[in-house]
Amino acid sequence: MAKNTQNNRKGSNIEEPRINDEIFGYKEVRVVYRKSAIEKSDEDFSRVMNLYEAKNLSRQMGLDLIEINATANPPVVKLEDYSKYLYELKKAQKAKSKVTNEIKELQLSVNISQHDLEIKANKAKEFLSDGNKVKVVLTMKRRELERREESEKSLYQFIMLCEECGVPESMPRQETTKTLVILKKKKQN
Repeated sequence: MAKNTQNNRKGSNIEEPRINDEIFGYKEVRVVYRKSAIEKSDEDFSRVMNLYEAKNLSRQMGLDLIEINATANPPVVKLEDYSKYLYELKKAQKAKSKVTNEIKELQLSVNISQHDLEIKANKAKEFLSDGNKVKVVLTMKRRELERREESEKSLYQFIMLCEECGVPESMPRQETTKTLVILKKKKQN
């Protein structure tokens, strides 16, 4: 099966399927037609027919015959406007390539040892280098809440350990028994 490739503006290649008279060598094909991608219609159909009949049907309807799956038995073709099909294909590829940033969460306690703090900082650096944000939560209990400023030293020490690759989005926010801060990736100059 020969495929065409077309360069879009951003330089990525999109594999284009065979269309109309480029489709040959099949006795029968499964023709799929949907009038609307959103709603089902009485005119929608999916049926097996002779390739010659499918090409005639596409000409009558003023649509292109697009090869969707050549490995299926029988091969699947779709009746649709080719430019609309390419547009939808590019749109889907663009949505697929978008990077979604997740927020990873790390828990700290007031009495965390220096070694454990460094291990958590290394994990945070790993998350930040992957493009994720890191939510750091310092949980305090009873007496630790009374001495909140002193208790938050481990959080500030954590932020200092991560400063080479991450910066806080805002000042640490205090909630009832927790203090939290969200770190984002540092912009490279």
